Amino acid sequence: MKNYQLYKIFPSPVFHYSLENKQELNIELKDYILNLKKKNEKGLKKSNQGGWHSPMFDILNDHLAKKFTIIFENYVKKSVEEIGWNYDSDRVKIEAMWSIINKKGSFNIQHNHPNAYLSAAYYVKFPEKSGNIKFFDPREQKNIRYPKITKYTEISAPIVEITPKEGDLLIFPAYLYHAVSENLAEEDRIIVSFNVDIKYR
Repeated sequence: MKNYQLYKIFPSPVFHYSLENKQELNIELKDYILNLKKKNEKGLKKSNQGGWHSPMFDILNDHLAKKFTIIFENYVKKSVEEIGWNYDSDRVKIEAMWSIINKKGSFNIQHNHPNAYLSAAYYVKFPEKSGNIKFFDPREQKNIRYPKITKYTEISAPIVEITPKEGDLLIFPAYLYHAVSENLAEEDRIIVSFNVDIKYR
């Protein structure tokens, strides 16, 4: 029997949702993303290594992009309130949204999302072994001294790897460094990512 308390101070929350009506949403998103790719085959160069990074969705003017934004903002609201931040729909906004398609052999290098409060990844298509997302311990102390680990826990692990499913949405602090493992599947891995900002002026 434990005769002490353990305080998990300053945690980094990662919210893992399974969306309702995901089959219908995934069909719409996949069509939307593939149409974007037809218009811009080259895409953007960000953290993607070998994969295709879309231009930013036009979330202000495109009716489908606006529809996707409204769906995701419902989950942003849940996350913000769970963290304990004040949720004001006029201030808490998805500011940027894009897609990444990783073909076989593609991956994403370690990065975070500056100038945002929260970031997210929604899994439109996720074949088995197509690339888990990995989160890295953000604490500075780990870069100074890190002891040998005998048991991996949510406290001791320097890297946490999550295997999502199609229709899953992960929302996490934008400061968290993350990467995506190589796609070892024969099929493409398709995600939608977005950043959340909070306006105070």
